[in-house]
Amino acid sequence: MARIITHVVVAEIEATKIASLEMQAPLGVDVQLDTGELTKQVRVIPLDEPLLRRTILPGKLINEGFLKVQLMVEDNELQNVLYLPIFSVTDIEGIQPGDHVLEFSELEHISVSGLPDVVPLGQSTYRVKLFVRALLNIQITVTREEIVSLPEEIEDKFQSIPRRQRTARQTVQSKERSVNRYGSEATWNRYWAHMHR
Repeated sequence: MARIITHVVVAEIEATKIASLEMQAPLGVDVQLDTGELTKQVRVIPLDEPLLRRTILPGKLINEGFLKVQLMVEDNELQNVLYLPIFSVTDIEGIQPGDHVLEFSELEHISVSGLPDVVPLGQSTYRVKLFVRALLNIQITVTREEIVSLPEEIEDKFQSIPRRQRTARQTVQSKERSVNRYGSEATWNRYWAHMHR
């Protein structure tokens, strides 16, 4: 019976990840102590897809990376480029080191808020902290390479293909691929790297 190496879906889930950065407010941006609102309009625009590196542990997917954004303040020509750190742990039943992971992200929400900073003793003025947060919706697909047997009708078609047209990966005698010690980095490079060049 002929057998082939194929990718089998282990899990398909949807997860939420948060990119967040705390920074000192640009000059002229204060917070109203009675409402918590900023005194100037501050806008944040994403500049790229989130960059997500991943580590796979049994039953868990760990993401580390960042989201590149541009921060603009009303009546201020300065435009700051920021990198919002991302760190998340997602429980995924069945995932194991060596599995392949595809992640497709969608920015759901981005916000900027202010908070008065701690005032040193003896000073009457206060500084303002800004919190920039982005909410990301991530579609995660986990696959694993497995050797499967072909049904007889498909095997007959497979055997009818001239031997020179069969790829090495389609035969049981094919050489095993070396294990990628970085888990799914090759998959990341295939689907995301071109966006970050």
